[in-house]
Amino acid sequence: MSDTSKDSSGRVLERLLREPLVHFLGLAVALFVTAELVGSGDTTIEITQDEVEYRIMQVEAEEGAPLTEQERRLVVEAYIDERVLVREAQEIGLDADERIEDILVQKMLHVLSGDVIQPSEEELAFYYEGNMERYVVEASVTVDELILPIGTPLPESIQGGGLPSELSDEELVGHRVVPELTLNDLSLVFGEGAAQVVFEAEVDTWTEGFDSSRGNHWFRVQERHEGGLQTFSVIRDRVRLDWITEQEDRRLLLRVAELRERYMVIIEEAGS
Repeated sequence: MSDTSKDSSGRVLERLLREPLVHFLGLAVALFVTAELVGSGDTTIEITQDEVEYRIMQVEAEEGAPLTEQERRLVVEAYIDERVLVREAQEIGLDADERIEDILVQKMLHVLSGDVIQPSEEELAFYYEGNMERYVVEASVTVDELILPIGTPLPESIQGGGLPSELSDEELVGHRVVPELTLNDLSLVFGEGAAQVVFEAEVDTWTEGFDSSRGNHWFRVQERHEGGLQTFSVIRDRVRLDWITEQEDRRLLLRVAELRERYMVIIEEAGS
């Protein structure tokens, strides 16, 4: 399987199996110790085609569309990984039933991906340089939105620098401050026409935007935030977390693949 397929399979597996975990840390230690003492038993895992089709049907229902042939293969791979993890958990002494198999899978995944090493400064800098597109932020604005009754001009007190909170209930329909909106954010909230007007407006200047069923919307840009590449020194902690997450994902897929090598998986045809 290619690296891309492995990454996709990992994402499918993570999506299918992601559930809250409770008290797995102590168990993880016990699993590692016990695993060394347990010999290999039956290494054949039989899966029916009906089971496979049911899992595919579940994913299609979740996605709301039929899966492609490649996506179906990824679902099958993820399901086989599940069965291997459940077998491993059972082999080292955990009694499983239908109610707790998902928990067993999650616990085994956390066990297998444990003990990730911490990156050096050189590794972090190299990772940052190789993934700079992740750390580019769009230009944005912090916007003050004022909603007045239809047909009401902007109050003189506001034009003179007064605060919207000083307006009476008769003068004011609504007011809010929305931080760091990109042009796309503004378009989603207010529509493309108003978004462009607001985004290009001068700072601390009230601009009439549009009328709605609520009233007449006025906007003031409180602050502009420049876009561009965030420097490594500013986002070092984020880069570190991204590096660790990626290493955990790679380690997890490798460990699951190693476990798969211990088993012969047979998918029985329907009706056989």
